[in-house]
Amino acid sequence: AAGVVAGLAYFASKYNFNIFVTRDAVNDEELQPGWQYSYVPSICAFCSSTCDILVETEYKNGYMRALEIDGNPLSPLNEGKVCPRGRAGIFRTYNVDRLKTPLIRTGPKGTWSFREATWEEAINYIMQNIKQLNPQPYEFLLIGGGIPCANYKPYFIPFTLGTQIPNINGTPMQTCLFSD
Repeated sequence: AAGVVAGLAYFASKYNFNIFVTRDAVNDEELQPGWQYSYVPSICAFCSSTCDILVETEYKNGYMRALEIDGNPLSPLNEGKVCPRGRAGIFRTYNVDRLKTPLIRTGPKGTWSFREATWEEAINYIMQNIKQLNPQPYEFLLIGGGIPCANYKPYFIPFTLGTQIPNINGTPMQTCLFSD
């Protein structure tokens, strides 16, 4: 095997043939002249692990756009690694096929029959179905995680106490909810 590689390397150098796939360094200014590129530290919100990430951004004339998500190598939590779902988080904002309005089911489950609705219409639809079912507070389950808990704690606890919903699920939510 070593002889074959050495022979290929010899012929490649003799005939100026590159057998190795390499990528030359790219000057960002050549791609988008006038744009500034930087990395913004953030936290991935796809699961309760809340990994530290770096978001590569481009900026020009007051407009900033995210380009790529990578793990933050300075993080003691995920040590620069991020899962494929976290790296694909950029599509949460920029995917042309993402949902942009609420959808209301128009056919049986499994047929993928929906129609677009306004937010007001969707909320009224949900409230109407809840009234028809007449559920008791103990039949509700609220699900959350670290990011919603940290951001909405001042509203979440009074809501659960006021509605008498005893069922709360999510990790690491319990530590956040019932501390201080």
